[in-house]
Amino acid sequence: MKKDDISQQGELPARLAAGEETAFREFFHSYSHHIYNVAFLMTKSAGLAEDMVQEIFLKIWLHRSQLAGVENLKAYLYTCARRHILNELRKKTGNRHFAESLLEYFSESADNPEQALLRKESRSFLHQAIARLPERQREIYRLSKERGLKQEEIAAKLNISQHTVRNHLAQALVNIRLFLERSATGILLICCLLQAGL
Repeated sequence: MKKDDISQQGELPARLAAGEETAFREFFHSYSHHIYNVAFLMTKSAGLAEDMVQEIFLKIWLHRSQLAGVENLKAYLYTCARRHILNELRKKTGNRHFAESLLEYFSESADNPEQALLRKESRSFLHQAIARLPERQREIYRLSKERGLKQEEIAAKLNISQHTVRNHLAQALVNIRLFLERSATGILLICCLLQAGL
């Protein structure tokens, strides 16, 4: 990279913060394909990845005044992108088909050691999260998520009210999510959340 190019990269945050459209085009063309690759890796959907790229850069443009003091623009961009992609994936995992497709992709270990390792690590984190639950929460979570029992079936099996089952299960999910979000990041976190049924 030429000295002038380095200088321009260093000035880019200030130019963006000032609302310079040519700076934004330069910024977009320099980094959009990197963000697309990250989004595609995490979603396995070209259309979804393209949408996310547009949304991420639009957000940055709308909040460009915050860029004035940014020293590492690339790190800032990747932080914004990671947060946006994770938030979108969490929303979309409410779609059962999307969640199952994504989990199926990450669970396919044949011919892909990286995916096999990802699956192993996500299961390890999930087992740790479950092990840390209070005994009753752990029991109800396992009956619900691992054995597939309905809440009324769990209530009858444990001789407690369905309301109690619902409360314990809700708190177990909260505790598991908190543990996973402290312990894992990126694709590993998404896999953990999907396997946990979150």
